[in-house]
Amino acid sequence: MLDNLNSINISYIMMLLQDTNSHEQILWFVLIEIVFWSLFSLILVQFLPKKYKQYRGDIFLFFVVINVGLLLIGAVLTIIMLLFGLSWATHRVSRPSYETIYFEEQASQFPMVYSEFHEGILALKSEHQDDITSDEKIKSLKILYDSNAQGNIGRIQHFLSDSSDETRLYAFALISTFEKSLNQRIKELQEKIANADDSRHKEQYSFELAQVYWQFIFHGVANEQLTGFYTQKIENILDNIQSNSSAFILLGKIKIFNKEYDEAEASFHKAIELGVPQKAMSTFLAEIKYGQKKYNEIAQYILPEEFDIDLRLKPLIKVWRG
Repeated sequence: MLDNLNSINISYIMMLLQDTNSHEQILWFVLIEIVFWSLFSLILVQFLPKKYKQYRGDIFLFFVVINVGLLLIGAVLTIIMLLFGLSWATHRVSRPSYETIYFEEQASQFPMVYSEFHEGILALKSEHQDDITSDEKIKSLKILYDSNAQGNIGRIQHFLSDSSDETRLYAFALISTFEKSLNQRIKELQEKIANADDSRHKEQYSFELAQVYWQFIFHGVANEQLTGFYTQKIENILDNIQSNSSAFILLGKIKIFNKEYDEAEASFHKAIELGVPQKAMSTFLAEIKYGQKKYNEIAQYILPEEFDIDLRLKPLIKVWRG
């Protein structure tokens, strides 16, 4: 019996709580509250001591204002707490969820673009770069990445601050892929060097490791602060290789990069002594003589038939021919 009464009372209370009050009901409630507290205050003042009887009117008004005011303050505080609760609950519901993005997978979704003449690269240095569409930038970045040209990754890094989200994402994916492949290759070569059985294989793996470090500089991955670190690391590796002509060629390139022309020249001559044709070293030796400001000695290293097809050296031979 008691259980039935409790269930009925609970159901009745829940029903009352779910009912919506009209404006008229709210106004009636407020009027009843005012009338009740007015009558209650009027009764209270009747029991005031004699010395306060002359202030009955003021005290009555004070009681009414206090009691009605507490009702209004409670309503205001209820509204504030309600708004705060809704805001807090909404914030929890709308909290964003984060997902992991694999940039290598994102890069594979972009169209593969190839060009024999790399005309897309020309758009990257245009003075109207801001007018180029995102699709054109992405195509140009892909061509620049595949070109394997000197400083190509460094140029791609400039697009990390592009106004287009797609361009920034694609540029980051290309750079990340390139750096990841180099770091993976370094790890593999270091393991091979550690497990090499004879000095010949160890020397070959060391040279390949130096070449990988050179890629960080050649492609513009390393900034100015890291360039000195990589060049020193390459030199330390190559100093221990004495029978590999390619190692001396790479060492010569490092010396030219550091503007150490005398040491670069010695490295290239050492490569020639180990069997590399002098003709293959002509471009480097001509560049060294130019850096040394020995302009009269440049002519012996200029090979017109090769310099004419080298876009980097073609202007030099045109000036030389007059």
